[in-house]
Amino acid sequence: MTVQTLPPPDLIRKTIIEVASLPEKDMLSVLEVVGKIKQREKDGLPNLTVAEIRAEAKRIAAETAGMSRKEVMNRFRETVEQIRSEAIAKGTALEGEWERD
Repeated sequence: MTVQTLPPPDLIRKTIIEVASLPEKDMLSVLEVVGKIKQREKDGLPNLTVAEIRAEAKRIAAETAGMSRKEVMNRFRETVEQIRSEAIAKGTALEGEWERD
């Protein structure tokens, strides 16, 4: 079974496992790309192509390559908070506080 044919619950599980195994800087790239995809959907823009997603991920990776862990985690928290704020506005936020990085 390929990723494209996985049922939604299995696809979600596989995605979470794959993202969780990434280095922190790559997680930041994934989170920022996801945020960009969601913003495009919200704005009614067409979906990004695979090439556009890869280009954006490379841009973010290059941008964060020289950052310290502290800088990356601050940017990660800012991105998460932006996504969380949007979810709160939509009424889809998860309850609870950020526990640790």
